[in-house]
Amino acid sequence: MRAGLIGWPGSGRDTIFSALTGLPRPPAGSVEPRQGEAPVPDDRLDFLSARYRPRRHTPARVEFFLPHPPGSPQEALRASLERIREAEVVLAVLRNFAPSGAAPPDPAREAAGLETELMLGDYLVVQKRLERLAEEQKRGRKGDPEEAEFLARGLAELEAGRPLRLDPAFARHPKLKGFAFLSAKPILAVLNNGEADEAAADLGGLPWPRLVVRGRLEEDLAALPPGEAAEFLAGYGLAEPAAARVIREVYGLMGLRSFFTVGEDECRAWTIAAGETALAAAGAIHSDIQKGFIRAEVVAFEDFRAAGNMNEARKRGFFRLEGKTYVVADGDIVHFRFNV
Repeated sequence: MRAGLIGWPGSGRDTIFSALTGLPRPPAGSVEPRQGEAPVPDDRLDFLSARYRPRRHTPARVEFFLPHPPGSPQEALRASLERIREAEVVLAVLRNFAPSGAAPPDPAREAAGLETELMLGDYLVVQKRLERLAEEQKRGRKGDPEEAEFLARGLAELEAGRPLRLDPAFARHPKLKGFAFLSAKPILAVLNNGEADEAAADLGGLPWPRLVVRGRLEEDLAALPPGEAAEFLAGYGLAEPAAARVIREVYGLMGLRSFFTVGEDECRAWTIAAGETALAAAGAIHSDIQKGFIRAEVVAFEDFRAAGNMNEARKRGFFRLEGKTYVVADGDIVHFRFNV
């Protein structure tokens, strides 16, 4: 899964990116995009690896992407937005700290400005596509009337000042998928606070979920080796680092679930959307498994933990055989039977 970071100059995007990934900052003035990743924390996978002692322990991972385009603040922001169209979720970094000599923070104003830019970017895409469809119709090409209908509906929503994410079913419709609309993407406001400030600022009624991150503090924490990081966390009263909290919020926001494959070779977590079937979960691992799907052998994680091992889980009747349409539950341990 890919998360794109956006924000106005001075919001601390690089600080938050480093806090999430542990990567050092680029040289001043760099225009190269930053990419990094962080593991998805999951105690269940740790438990499974402790039982199986596999050669590889492979958590799911989230990729973070931060564009660094040149130009004026407005030009750079708009170029950034275009570059995160491929992201699945947007992290909006908002300044909620006051450097010496700087104006007081105003996260609500920054958030409102970002929302406007997201909708404006989509508006221009829709308008351009509708104009092209109209030109093609004049030339005698029938085109796709359903696409035009959906785009016109989207245009009306944007003109009314409503981001497309307010209607998720509409935003995810196959007719609109290829446009990668910015205002349709789930968005999380990351309030970049000062080191001693844990207060969440009001966003002026904007219904974005919010998460406070003490950016500089978390950036220092992310650069420490694990042993020192644990002491650092305890010293500042933090239960877990920023990356874990952000990933957990993103998973909840996007309705993501994890299932596991286990064995002596590897214990691994896989990410799917809520409601996905066993067939789709097989495809998350490999297209060959999906094509040759026979059935899925499933044990719920809590049942496995209660049993202690897979043999005991079978004896207790926790082991199930499921078909293609089985909806995979969060925490399922799955072994796929397939024929290539």
